Amino acid sequence: MSAENIKTETAQQYSADDALPQHGGKIGKSVHQYSKGKISSENMDVLMDIGHGCMVTRNYIYQRYGGIRSLVKVYSGYEVDSEVRAAGFREKIGLPSVYFSASVNRALGDIKIMWAQVRNGINEAVSKNERFSPEDRHYIRFVLKTDVCYWNILNGKTMPLPEKIQPGYEKVIADLGDGKSQRVENLNRYLCRQTRKRLRRQHTDNRLRFTIKKQGYRYGELNGEHGIFLATKINRQRLFIPLTDANIYDRMLEISLNPQKKSVEIIIPIFVNTQGHEDYINEIGISLGLWNMITTSTGNIYGSNFGKIQQEISRFILEENYREKPENVSNTQNYQARKEKMDAALKNYVNMEINKMLEQEKPKVVYMAKLPRNPGMHTAARYRDANQFTKGTGDTYLLRMWKKGFVTERLQWKCQKNGIKLVEVIGKGIGMECSSCGQTGYTDGEQFKCPACGFEENKKINGAKNALNRGRTGRKLNKKWSGDTPGR
Repeated sequence: MSAENIKTETAQQYSADDALPQHGGKIGKSVHQYSKGKISSENMDVLMDIGHGCMVTRNYIYQRYGGIRSLVKVYSGYEVDSEVRAAGFREKIGLPSVYFSASVNRALGDIKIMWAQVRNGINEAVSKNERFSPEDRHYIRFVLKTDVCYWNILNGKTMPLPEKIQPGYEKVIADLGDGKSQRVENLNRYLCRQTRKRLRRQHTDNRLRFTIKKQGYRYGELNGEHGIFLATKINRQRLFIPLTDANIYDRMLEISLNPQKKSVEIIIPIFVNTQGHEDYINEIGISLGLWNMITTSTGNIYGSNFGKIQQEISRFILEENYREKPENVSNTQNYQARKEKMDAALKNYVNMEINKMLEQEKPKVVYMAKLPRNPGMHTAARYRDANQFTKGTGDTYLLRMWKKGFVTERLQWKCQKNGIKLVEVIGKGIGMECSSCGQTGYTDGEQFKCPACGFEENKKINGAKNALNRGRTGRKLNKKWSGDTPGR
């Protein structure tokens, strides 16, 4: 099977306050620790060497276990780890076990995510294909959920099915009715084609982020400073990194290196309790915007300075990079420090405004339209002229869209933490639909107008009201962000 190479930046690489999976009545987030002072060049080289070994390990796992032959095997992490160790790969690259096992598990997690995306994509294609009967769809979904069945079809093998699965498999075959043998053959060919179409061989060039098991570090003090001792490639020798705080953790950590600043950031996944609010009883629709961050169906606006702050960041980046020698500007400490400060200010603003919205609106359910994946990406070229931008006629559209994605991520996490359902509704045509009568209208500047009933409203408020209407009438897309949590 052919497979394309793609860069992999694992979903496990969390940024500040990123959401982790729910666990019982808790929801995950990540906290951060930072190195104190500058790390010596010698010590940074030691860490970079470890990062390189972890990168090589991940790519080895991607290459060896990222194809169809290893579909079943990747779900047994212990088996893969033992197999790779038996091949002598760890000794070959000289990577300590605490880093090696963590890198193997991380790569396997990426592969599992990739397979989940492949299966979801096929399921979506099957749902949209009208030539499939309900029995056909049932057969395909059964196969996709059953690793052994799926592996057999992709590899042309007949691995025995588990005893508890065999009756179910025989039933879905029998349900296909007359000509079932030919139908099974055709459906299997379809599955193979769709898998080849979606399967990608993963790869990473990132040696600046790696994980370490808890056996590979300890917190302590050296020369009166609190910090962390990390395992190195030299047996029984640990590298001490002073930290800005005295917190202690006992779980797998992610290490992020910044060679330019000679600093280290440690990312720690934790779980925090979800909380319910008895007075959160409302249902609201929202409309996200690039200028006004959130507009609600109640007519309120949150994040009215969102666009202005993004514009300032965009202008700063463009002005710096359009100097005569941008390569000598973008890497300066002043540039990086100012950019990070501006990004942090924007993130703080987003968090503050979302908190304000939830406190004031008190929703139990929030409906929002499904956003298009890459709306207007083809228009990005028109915003590349720095002179246009400084005159106020252009913008860095790609940067703004990324920040818009950050808003949805933060909204998702905060809704989950507060026991609020965040539900996506069908977004097609939501801006041109009249929230009063349901007929198609038009926009005139910032106003929506309906010629059918004469209704007029701010276009963002109208869109938010439509999101509410569509949510209440069941025009929903999925429940992945529903945020049902115990304690609510």
